[in-house]
Amino acid sequence: MAIYTSTTGTEKPYAVLDTVFAIDSHKAGFFSNADPNKAFDGVKKQLVEKCAKLGGHAVLCCQFEYRNAVDSGLFGAKQVIEIFAYGTAVRFEE
Repeated sequence: MAIYTSTTGTEKPYAVLDTVFAIDSHKAGFFSNADPNKAFDGVKKQLVEKCAKLGGHAVLCCQFEYRNAVDSGLFGAKQVIEIFAYGTAVRFEE
């Protein structure tokens, strides 16, 4: 069974395992901008991995927050997109 993330709950019966938290970022490259999609994919992957370690089936009621930051680079400042996420890891009842 694939583990999924959702910003909502579900009517399917489940047991709460724990709250899971993740943070990821993506920095602008030499010829590219910071990509929020890469940071977003990174936090979702981390939430799924943490849920799997708990023996869960889904991460429900996820909340995502972001911020733009600046990191110093060799050739000056570079934009960084940071995404913070948390949700409830659950195991579906049979």
